[in-house]
Amino acid sequence: MKISKIKATLLLVSLVVLSSCEKDFLDVNKNPNQPEQVEAKHLLPTSIAHTAYVMGNEYQIIGGFWAQYWTQGPTGSQYSIYDQYLISNTTFDRPWSDLYSAPLMDLKDIIRKTESGNTKYAGIAYILQAYIYQVLTDLHGDIPFTEALQAEDGLFTPKFDNQQTVYDGLIPMIDKGLNLIISYTGDDIYPQEDDFIYHGDVDLWKKFANTLKLKIYMRQSEVRPAVAQAGIDSLSENGIGFLGSGEDAEMQFIDELFGQNPLYTQIASLGSFNILASNSGLNFLINNNDPRVDAFYRRATSGDSVGVHNGINQGQGKEPNFGGPNVVSGWFSKPSFVIAGPESPVVFMSAAESYFLQAEAVARGWLAGDAKALYEAGISSSFSRWEFDPTEASDYFSQLAISYPTGGTIPDQVKAIVTQKWVSMNGTQCAEAWTEWRRTGYPDFLIVSMTSQIGNFFPGILLYPNSEQTLNPNTPPQHNVKDKVWWDVN
Repeated sequence: MKISKIKATLLLVSLVVLSSCEKDFLDVNKNPNQPEQVEAKHLLPTSIAHTAYVMGNEYQIIGGFWAQYWTQGPTGSQYSIYDQYLISNTTFDRPWSDLYSAPLMDLKDIIRKTESGNTKYAGIAYILQAYIYQVLTDLHGDIPFTEALQAEDGLFTPKFDNQQTVYDGLIPMIDKGLNLIISYTGDDIYPQEDDFIYHGDVDLWKKFANTLKLKIYMRQSEVRPAVAQAGIDSLSENGIGFLGSGEDAEMQFIDELFGQNPLYTQIASLGSFNILASNSGLNFLINNNDPRVDAFYRRATSGDSVGVHNGINQGQGKEPNFGGPNVVSGWFSKPSFVIAGPESPVVFMSAAESYFLQAEAVARGWLAGDAKALYEAGISSSFSRWEFDPTEASDYFSQLAISYPTGGTIPDQVKAIVTQKWVSMNGTQCAEAWTEWRRTGYPDFLIVSMTSQIGNFFPGILLYPNSEQTLNPNTPPQHNVKDKVWWDVN
């Protein structure tokens, strides 16, 4: 379910207007541009939109490079440090600060305003907080969690909780949100248009929450399999179910100023020559006759490869003398306008991801079901998302190289599932794809960037931001980009 473009536009405009309106607008002692009280129905859309802007921009791009969908073009240099694995403590300063100071704080405010009223809002807020906290700890490691968001109470330097503590706190947070949604018996029709993800459909929010719990448990598959299995066992008993086709959790954007997809605006401002197709992502599609190649990448527009797909080995674009002095970016494939266009949505969780999570849980014996059917449903859902005919999906997964290895070992089945999950996330869930690669080691054909400055190693973690190191003495010692997060035991 998606918000119509017209409604989204009107709501964005109304938010600007409402933020400058106060009942006592002639009171010279009040700043009309900084209202003291903002209703939940105005906080929710800004929380969702701000999260989407971070996930769809900085984290999307680093994920795209490190999941090896994209690589730096030879005629640009904006993201050379990503291919070189030379990020610093300032590289992701802004997204960290943005998530803590904006959506997480706004969601806390929603909870405070609605936990004893329209508890649908509070329930959604708890679920979104859990989503954001998992993103932060998966990317950065230890984070402020139990003492976070308490500046109003004078706590300006929260402690950092270790990743296991954060993970142990995520499930209760989601459960609290679910209980608040389920227990609401009032007649308030909101949320509606103010919910940029599900337009107030609480049944879909419950499915999103349940699927998020499944993802949290599956993330612990290699480090705490017993905990993962026990948690997943409980999910099959609650009767909520998981996200299915057409139920993607996403925010739709519009082709109007200030309403465009954040990746599109970034590429438009810095030049499309910076982000080109990595052969790791491109060649797998081509070699396996995957028609989604045209959904994920534009064809070359000039040179000997005009009209066809042409990629670059990871990091090769910035090697000295690559391609000679006459190389131009038009010779190479770029992210398509479907995934990086002005109206492209930012995906929080896709139906394909949901099916692949279920398939892996079944393959491991942790969930009842048909792993093969769920695997094929994940592929079909991805094809459907890009408006391919169902027969094209079945033709694809009927190929020997792609068909589900029913008679194979559990590692064989997990490899097939996670590799196809990686394919489905190309350009839309890039950070999640890199995270799943760190958890499982799949796909197993990624290469160390040809311009790596850390030797024959892959990056495993983002650094703590400079702002946190400067302002919070409780920030742990800085880790190395080669270090691993808690659940990464590969």
